[in-house]
Amino acid sequence: MEMLISFLQEAPPYYAIDDFPSNPQVRDQLNNLRRYVLMIFARLVTNKESPSEHMSRSFHGNLLYNNYIFTVPIILDLCQQYGRENKRTVDKILKSLFTLQPLYMEDFKRAVSFLEQVFSTVEKRFEDCPTTFGEAMLLMEKDSCDISLPALEDLIVHLLDTSSNLAVFLENYPPATELFQAENFITKVVSVYANTIPEMYKRLNYFALQDETMPKYIELRYRLDVSRVEILKLYRTIVYKNIGDILDKRNTASETDVKNQAENYLNLISHAIAEKEFITDYHRFYPVDDDMEILSQVCPEVDSIKRDFILQSIYAMIIKDKVVTGGYKEAVVGTSGVRTNIPLLENEVSSAGEPPKCKKPTEEELIRLMSEVKEILCHLGEGFIERCLKHYNYDSAMVINAVLEDTLPPNLKEVDISLPHIPPDPEEASAEVDLAIGGQRLNVFDNDEFDIMTNDKIDRTKVHKGKRKSKYKNINEMLNDKSETKGVEHIYSKYNLVSYEYDDEYDDTYDSHDIGESAQDDALEMDRPFTTPRVLLRKEKVEEAFEEEEDFDDSPEQGNRDNFVQNPAELREKAEQRRLSRRGAKGPPQRDVVGNPKGQGQEKDVVVSRDQKNTNKAARANHNRRVGSSWKRRQGMIPS
Repeated sequence: MEMLISFLQEAPPYYAIDDFPSNPQVRDQLNNLRRYVLMIFARLVTNKESPSEHMSRSFHGNLLYNNYIFTVPIILDLCQQYGRENKRTVDKILKSLFTLQPLYMEDFKRAVSFLEQVFSTVEKRFEDCPTTFGEAMLLMEKDSCDISLPALEDLIVHLLDTSSNLAVFLENYPPATELFQAENFITKVVSVYANTIPEMYKRLNYFALQDETMPKYIELRYRLDVSRVEILKLYRTIVYKNIGDILDKRNTASETDVKNQAENYLNLISHAIAEKEFITDYHRFYPVDDDMEILSQVCPEVDSIKRDFILQSIYAMIIKDKVVTGGYKEAVVGTSGVRTNIPLLENEVSSAGEPPKCKKPTEEELIRLMSEVKEILCHLGEGFIERCLKHYNYDSAMVINAVLEDTLPPNLKEVDISLPHIPPDPEEASAEVDLAIGGQRLNVFDNDEFDIMTNDKIDRTKVHKGKRKSKYKNINEMLNDKSETKGVEHIYSKYNLVSYEYDDEYDDTYDSHDIGESAQDDALEMDRPFTTPRVLLRKEKVEEAFEEEEDFDDSPEQGNRDNFVQNPAELREKAEQRRLSRRGAKGPPQRDVVGNPKGQGQEKDVVVSRDQKNTNKAARANHNRRVGSSWKRRQGMIPS
């Protein structure tokens, strides 16, 4: 066990493998030794050699636990050495170990508080020291706060080793992640990233001023960059465990469990919102909005207010970071690990606090800039945003930063924040031209697209000089032009809907009827009784029909040449007689509604005819005049 422990402690980890001798024989011996050590640990958790040589799980677990074969430091070092390249074997070892002896989970519960103290110790080492070199301080304070380069190296390596150990352990054994979701541990990890690591960078920059420490500075700078990536990975593993559980158990988990997991994720992210440096880098590597989108899909009952607050806070911090630093932090992924280069760009704002002057945007660009600001600060009016953009030379990021930091100038603070946006009047351009030339222009074409007084650029392709030549000489030439039809012929040819070979003399009357030998007889035509054609009737009947018609057409005035235009009343009377004689029907009864003169009394038939006419008059046009008049009178439209 001493040999195994010494190897786990002294073997170079992945971030220090470049410092190991590059001799091929030495590297081969190291690889062989690593393989043998891993085989030994895998054999130690195997409780059954054969059906006849085995021991019970409880006995095997107590044997490993009571003799300290596996401890929390050994498990973490084992993950550090093999958790990345031999993940499958390490996963099997950890699952077997925690199954054989559940007491190891209790040891890790106590280890969480110890690891929290480790981060606190590193953080406390930089809390009592001034943040800026060159400040005045007491001699006793200088002695207590002075950190040498070797001490700084130990702190950086200690932080890197601790964060990478935890990250790879939780990656290989996710069930232990719940132990590290304690609020104090999460808060301490975020605090170390946001407060302690920047102080380490400052002290490294101080040592970089000395030429003899430049190689060591480059090495420590690289390890500090890797520490940041490992801390972000550790936080990601702890936080994303809730979403992972929802996705894995969404078909079996209850609605309450899903809601609790979603609420736990939001709470963990909320604790990190206060640290701008951390949440900005975390969102850079692991976008929070993507996690929120997944959470909204699997759990629609998630707290939308808290979710929107988190997203708006992150977006505001990102925009502010772009204004202050001029851009995001870049990340470079290498083969031996993940390195992050953090170039600190110069502030784009000038020393006077005002950005360089820029050209006034167009109306469309101004609306776009106002919408960018309003997406973050939706309570501001568009008119107020327009004035802020004008003051900050139409830089939306600077406007958002100034509003969030409450650093607006006094003249903008006095403006109502709900001021609406008033579009520019198109006549203002013409008025400015009138003032410039000292006159007044009165023309219906002022401010149009061809007005050279108000427009700098005019589309000359729309201007035609001289008499415009018509494309066609006459109407026949225009109708005979089939160029446009041929241009779309390939489109309609795909559907076979249009045929362009049209014959004006073609008769399409019977196209819808099936005629010829293959046509079937019409059922109605077959059922109709046979009728003898008129031309085949006997001559006597035909002559009798003609005689009857001639009798009705005879009139005494027929041979009078002076009466070439007959009286219409007489023609109507003859037509009525012919109709009655053909049909053999009686005409409508003649009802007398006139009767005798007034005062002489009326017959009963006249009274009945008048009453019937009054009752049935609705069958003719204008039958509703009396009803309409009564309705208008009831509505007060006609004076009574």
